[in-house]
Amino acid sequence: MAGALDGLRILDLSWGIAGPLGVLMLAEHGADVIKVEPPGGDPFRGYSGAHVWNRSRRSVTVDLKTDTGRAAFTALADTADVVVESFRPGVMDRLGVGYATLAASNPRLIVCSIPAYPPGHRWADRPGYDALVQASSGQQWAQPGWRMGPIFLHMPMPSMGTTFLVPMGITAALIAREKTGRGQQVTTSLFQGALLYTTQIWQWIEHADAAFHGLMAKTYPPGVHQQMIFECANGEWVHTSVMSGLTPKRSMDDILGLDDMPDAYAFMSASAEDRQRYTDMRRAAFRRRDRAELIAELQDNNYAVEAIITAEESFDHPQIIANGMRAEVSDPVLGDTTQMGVPINLLGTPGAIVGPQPGVGEHNDEIWGSLGYSGADAAAFTGAAAPTTTGGK
Repeated sequence: MAGALDGLRILDLSWGIAGPLGVLMLAEHGADVIKVEPPGGDPFRGYSGAHVWNRSRRSVTVDLKTDTGRAAFTALADTADVVVESFRPGVMDRLGVGYATLAASNPRLIVCSIPAYPPGHRWADRPGYDALVQASSGQQWAQPGWRMGPIFLHMPMPSMGTTFLVPMGITAALIAREKTGRGQQVTTSLFQGALLYTTQIWQWIEHADAAFHGLMAKTYPPGVHQQMIFECANGEWVHTSVMSGLTPKRSMDDILGLDDMPDAYAFMSASAEDRQRYTDMRRAAFRRRDRAELIAELQDNNYAVEAIITAEESFDHPQIIANGMRAEVSDPVLGDTTQMGVPINLLGTPGAIVGPQPGVGEHNDEIWGSLGYSGADAAAFTGAAAPTTTGGK
């Protein structure tokens, strides 16, 4: 069955996470994605995640700093619906393949640009990547941690936010093209991806009191969320929610078999020594209970609770398997791998993984040949990169 985007061609010049992963959402719903790489390949191929970000597409190489390379890329762009790139603002124009140039011969073309900072930003001309955008967007101040001051975010938040914006922007432009008959330039950035997550009221974290840090801290010293993680028997763990909105039928202490324990208000007003003593008693009671039995009893009494499992175990979760979110992909470099499946379900036109990350320039002969270039002609702008692996579309 053809995918929802069957017949759509996307040229992906982007590096990093946001562009390739955003385009992946379109590739696995039928779009013909061609990864356009410099001779030698995308330097981000060294990241293990690239084997997922770059799957379900073909690869060609082209040197855009040469006249023959620019001419070949322009000819390829004439066959495309969308071009995605992640250079700094103005770089595509300096290379001679900017939006105005490409749209002059293909007015229906959509060019999606994903720089670190949007055009007009005071740092638009600076090189930028996820960690620097975390710093410059204020996000490292927004995470309380083991000390006062900014904290590095291990989640690549700017890139992950932009991953959502890329297919949304492209899809909106494609819908607009149906009405106008013309393409357009779409621009987002890692900086805007970071701001996508700032959906709550801003607070000055460094001015917050101890109670705020006690509530929100995710690292050391542990906050209330960390304190809701309990070890059960056999070294298994659970997380009980403090914000479920459910009304318990019985107290947790009653379920744990603890007598003469204070209620929540009495606990908060108790001395630090008494609070620690009560906490130690609860943790000891958790360690005496079988996890599965305890979870069932807590859920029966209106507690929100989940088993804490490893990432490896999550791939065997029945719901993950039922939703098709576990996929086995044979990668030409890594061998057999377990990866995420297609995360968007269209019941009428379901998406599908159509191949692993292709080798650098694996489809040079196929794609450049379809435009009339012989192998010898293409070698002038591809770096004569021979296919290194098999796979892809």
